[in-house]
Amino acid sequence: MIPRPLPSLEMAQPRRMPPIFSAALAQLLAIALTGFIMLSLRFLGLEIGIVPLLLTQSVLAVAVSFLLGMPIWWLAIQAVFIPALASVLALSIAPIWFLGGFVLLVLVYGSTYTTQVPLYLSRRRVWLAIQHQLPQAPGLRVLDLGSGLGGLVHHLADARPDSHVSGIESAPLPCWISKLRMMGRSNANIEWGDFWHTDLGGYDVVCAYLSPVPMPALWQKVKREMRPGTLFISYRFTIPGVMPAQVVEMNDLGQTELYVWRV
Repeated sequence: MIPRPLPSLEMAQPRRMPPIFSAALAQLLAIALTGFIMLSLRFLGLEIGIVPLLLTQSVLAVAVSFLLGMPIWWLAIQAVFIPALASVLALSIAPIWFLGGFVLLVLVYGSTYTTQVPLYLSRRRVWLAIQHQLPQAPGLRVLDLGSGLGGLVHHLADARPDSHVSGIESAPLPCWISKLRMMGRSNANIEWGDFWHTDLGGYDVVCAYLSPVPMPALWQKVKREMRPGTLFISYRFTIPGVMPAQVVEMNDLGQTELYVWRV
C-alpha cells in the first residue's frame, strides 16, 4: 500500500476520481435505476420482492462500476455492498461493531481508498527471486516501498547481513507489526510514512509491489532521484512503455513476473 503522491507527480498523470467516490457514485446510480424499475413495474401492476430487488441493485452497481473503469476487486465489493448492508440492518447489530470494523479497516489499509493500492502480501518465492537480483557488493542499501508486514525486509536482512534493508509503510497496523518483527536486527528498519516524500538517492536497490496506478509517476521519481547503475525492481506491475532490463518468470499459479530496471 502507498500514500498519496506529491502534487508535482500527480500533475504528470491524468486526474482520476478517487475509487471511493466512484464506488459511491455507482451505488447511487444503481439505487436510482433500481427505484425506477420498481416504480415502472408497480405502474404495470407488478410487485417485486426484496430479494429480486437487492439482486437487481447489485447487478446494476457492478455494471456501472465496470463502465467507470473500476478495478475488478472493487466490482466484487460493489456486488455485495447493498445486500450485505440490508442483511446487517435486518440483524439489528449494535452500532459499536460498525465503528470497530471501520477503525480496524483504517489501521490495516490506511489510505488505500485514495491510492487504489490494496494490501498485497508477497511470498517467499518472490523474496528469493529479489534476493538473487541483488548485487554481491557488501554495504548494499535496499528499500522496500509499501513494505506491508515486512516479509521482504525480514528475509533480505537475514539473507544479506552485510547489507542494510529498509521498508516504508503508510498503513499503521502493518507498520507496527513489521517494526516488532525487526526488533534486534541492526541491519533492518521499518518507517511509517509517505515514500513519495522519501529521497531514493541513497539506495542501491528499490523494490515495489504496488498496483498499476502509481507506476508511471513512480518511474519519474526513480529516474530523478536514483543514481546511475542502481536497480528498481517491481513485482507483478510493470511501467507502461518502459522496457525492463530483465523479466523473471515466477512460475506460479498466477503466472506473475518480476521486473528489473537498471537506472
